[in-house]
Amino acid sequence: MKIKKLIEERRVDERVAVSERADPSNAEALAALDQLDGAQFSSIAFVTEDETVMAIGGGGDGAFVVSITLDDDARIYTLIDPTRSEDHDQDVVVGGQAGSYQQYQCVDRDMAKAALLYFQQEGQPSPDLKWVSE
Repeated sequence: MKIKKLIEERRVDERVAVSERADPSNAEALAALDQLDGAQFSSIAFVTEDETVMAIGGGGDGAFVVSITLDDDARIYTLIDPTRSEDHDQDVVVGGQAGSYQQYQCVDRDMAKAALLYFQQEGQPSPDLKWVSE
C-alpha cells in the first residue's frame, strides 16, 4: 500500500503554505520527517491509495506525535512510547499550534521513522510498535 501523496505544511509568520507531492520515495518521506522542527515545519501527512492518513507533528525538542486514521475517521491509532508516563503531559507544537499531549504519546524520531517506513509499505500501523486506538 504505497503512499500516494505527501502533504507538507510550512508556516512563515502568520501565513501557512501547503504543498503536496505525489508518490514520495522513502528518502523523500524521511526528509519530510527530518525537516519537522516544531516551528516553521510542524505538520506532515501521508495519504495512501485507499485514503488512509498518517499524520506526524512536532519535531521540536525531538518529540513527535504520530497518528493513523483509517476507514474515513472511524478508527484512529496514536503511536505511543510505553516507557514514558501516561500521567504527565508534554507540550508539542503540531500544525503551528502548541498542544499538551500525554508524554507517552510523544515519541522520538526513531519510533516515528519506524512507523513511517512500515506505513509506506503496508498502509497501516506497524504491529511491532505500540498504538492506542480511539
